[in-house]
Amino acid sequence: MSFGIDFGTTNSVLARWTGQDAEVVALDATNLDDWNYPGFETLFPSVVGVSSLREEVLFGWEAKLRSQQVVPAAKRLLVGDDRISVGRTSWSASTVAAGIFHAIRERADSEQFLDVDTAVVTVPANSAGAARFRTRAAAREAGIRVDSLINEPTAAALYYKQQVGDDALENVVTFDWGGGTIDVTVLEAEDGLFEERAARGVAQLGGLEIDTALRRLVLTKSSRRPEGYAEEAAFSRAVELAKIRLSTEEIVAVSVPGNRSSVEVTRAEFEQVVRPIVERAIEPLNRCLKDLGMRPEDIDSVLMIGGSSQIPLVRRMVGDVMGDRMVSADLCDPMTAVAQGAAVAAAINSGDLEIDLAVGTTHALGTVSTRRNDRGETRSFSQIIPRNATLPRSQEKTYRPNHVGQKRLSVEIWEGDPADPVAKEAGADNGSNICLTELKIDLPPFTEPDEASFTLTYTYDLNGLLGVRAVLERTQEVLVEREINAFGLSTTGVGVSAASLREFLETRPRLPESAAPSAEHQPAPVAVPPEKEPGPRPSPAAPLRAGEGEAPGCRPLVVDGSNLAWGSQNRSMGGRPTLARLHAALAELRDQYPGAEVIVFVDANFRHVVPDPEKARVDREIAQGVLHRVPSGTVGGADVYLLDIARKKDGVVVSNDGFSQHTEYHSWLAGKGRLLGGTEVAGIWAFKERRLSR
Repeated sequence: MSFGIDFGTTNSVLARWTGQDAEVVALDATNLDDWNYPGFETLFPSVVGVSSLREEVLFGWEAKLRSQQVVPAAKRLLVGDDRISVGRTSWSASTVAAGIFHAIRERADSEQFLDVDTAVVTVPANSAGAARFRTRAAAREAGIRVDSLINEPTAAALYYKQQVGDDALENVVTFDWGGGTIDVTVLEAEDGLFEERAARGVAQLGGLEIDTALRRLVLTKSSRRPEGYAEEAAFSRAVELAKIRLSTEEIVAVSVPGNRSSVEVTRAEFEQVVRPIVERAIEPLNRCLKDLGMRPEDIDSVLMIGGSSQIPLVRRMVGDVMGDRMVSADLCDPMTAVAQGAAVAAAINSGDLEIDLAVGTTHALGTVSTRRNDRGETRSFSQIIPRNATLPRSQEKTYRPNHVGQKRLSVEIWEGDPADPVAKEAGADNGSNICLTELKIDLPPFTEPDEASFTLTYTYDLNGLLGVRAVLERTQEVLVEREINAFGLSTTGVGVSAASLREFLETRPRLPESAAPSAEHQPAPVAVPPEKEPGPRPSPAAPLRAGEGEAPGCRPLVVDGSNLAWGSQNRSMGGRPTLARLHAALAELRDQYPGAEVIVFVDANFRHVVPDPEKARVDREIAQGVLHRVPSGTVGGADVYLLDIARKKDGVVVSNDGFSQHTEYHSWLAGKGRLLGGTEVAGIWAFKERRLSR
């Protein structure tokens, strides 16, 4: 079976070729909670998370919606393989990415009984060679052999053309703007042949930057900032959801954790603060047209791909440039077309489809040529493979040393734009140019520089991965031959291995002890220096004492919120649970057991049974992590989570339920001080130790 994976900055998508079409595979639909928007069930958030309620790293929707520390956008850090803090430990971006690939493969197996052992994986069109190599390495360590890497815009266009089934010549612009990058590509498609003619983009410009702008707007209107990692995670979720809702609603209320009221944001206010970001995203579109000497009238179709491309302001501004050429989402789904195109590419590779796919380079590749003059040395980009060259590609150029007596010289491998500088100093502004690596070449003795001239050959494969070969012209001796798998002037390697991934998946992360990021916190991964190690594990806190001394010592209190919300109401006589009653119970519980950790679970249908005026507040408290709602359809309801967490945290269950159906917990719950019951009398709550009902 042929699989395609859109490994995105914010969300990833898995698709498979069925023989007739590219079908999207749902991986995590049971964990959506309040994010159950059309199409979201097909997305798998590319995030990892840490929660005090779980002793493992979380992935997908569970990580996004139920973590107290959420770490998004590991994909952005693959260029330099920076370290990322997950809990109190730092990991390489490659290892975190491998964890996400592993979670995708595992969910496909457990949820859909599919073995994703081989796939075509997508990368941004402007993705650097280092990021491409590390993406492939991360997937490989997760058990997925990467059949090929394909640019995201090309994948979307491939799926679009496969859908319309038109073999006529067509120029297609793909405006691909997701959570992390903006990529614009112009493709020529005719009779099953696809050729990338031009590509431009910005590596770190996407939904994360839009979230930051909206966040600042909300905070200017709010009297309170988030405090602590749990509040920060809840606020980031609230901001992102507000951004999504503002595409279809004119005004949205955004809750700031700890505030009793919400902050209202209008679409007009939102568009005002994000307009500068959108204007930057339009620039690559204009540059692509300029590169090819094309006018908007020369373009037949415009594909709007990625969540950020669906913002009304973005669609209007692209329309101002391109006119009425945007393809309907019915033909090219903005959130899934990239993965579906990757599945089509996988079917082509396996011979299930007869389509010619010509992939092009998005950057020029070359080295540095140094010329000496009276004022010293002048460095310039010496191009070997040009931008927009069709892959696979192999080209060569001849070089020689500058002076007699050189025994060794350095060959710097650069990627970018020949018009930009190639300064070697740390922190230099080289525009779009980056040094992939620096190779050392040992030279034989020579009397004239021409005797030591050598041919430098670059071979760029369909995956966008580079091989370099240097051959001495005089003797045809191979001086160096290698695939570029270490990057930067410091030759940073790939920080993922089977051992590092296993350690990451088996770790029991704990939340950082420090306070939440500042109000200007960017919703992006937290990179830390490689040498940073986690702090020492603190000693367990001493047990707290109960206020009245009648109930167990204050272990964590794990509360059956749906149960307490009923109070003394009689269901058969029309009573109903309320959030206000639950809050009154929790207030008394905290007063009786000051300082105790209180964890509150509610059933999946809790918001539907409380009075209508309370529904919005229930939604906010679930989003903020004040209440923990279990997925709908969970066998055993909230009880199975509540009892698991209470046992793992050595806690106390607070409920009036008899738990008679959960026989496996009887011996543990029957222990002294493991169960508290609550009673409401005339609006006053009292909590006493109770015995388990058998």
